[in-house]
Amino acid sequence: MQAGIKLITVLVFPLCGGLLAACAGIGWEESSFTHGGKVGGNPAALARCIVDQLQSDSRWMIRTLQYQVFSYPDIAAMEIYAYPEHALAGTYARNSPSNPDAVIRYGLPTPIIHPGRPGGTADKEVDPDYSFVLTLKRTDNATAFATVSGRKYESRIAWDTLKACSAPE
Repeated sequence: MQAGIKLITVLVFPLCGGLLAACAGIGWEESSFTHGGKVGGNPAALARCIVDQLQSDSRWMIRTLQYQVFSYPDIAAMEIYAYPEHALAGTYARNSPSNPDAVIRYGLPTPIIHPGRPGGTADKEVDPDYSFVLTLKRTDNATAFATVSGRKYESRIAWDTLKACSAPE
């Protein structure tokens, strides 16, 4: 009888643990948002406006995002990667948005200049834990084609901010 109880004990705990682990992930999948369209304005000016407005947003989740910007001058495009507070390398207590004593640099970070297409050579420098990526590619002197993709909440707010920053067509 003791052997049967031991066998049940040995089987029940791993099975319960596996069932609990399997159920933990159900329903917690992060939804994504992808949108694109033509907007009025210069990609560099739009990028600056978007980052400025997002950094001064009243929602803490948006205000604490950190940015990495890639510029592609040969094709007149820019990419803005937004990261949660501690996901971007180089974020320490001295420059963290959540630290009230930190020295925070507001505005568009210095763009990293790459030749080629967006997403091409920058892939090695991009952390996959970004909240959203916003790509702006100039179509003519007055308009740009923009795409945003990433986590639903942050991407939707970035798209709304882009629409507010863009000049009417």
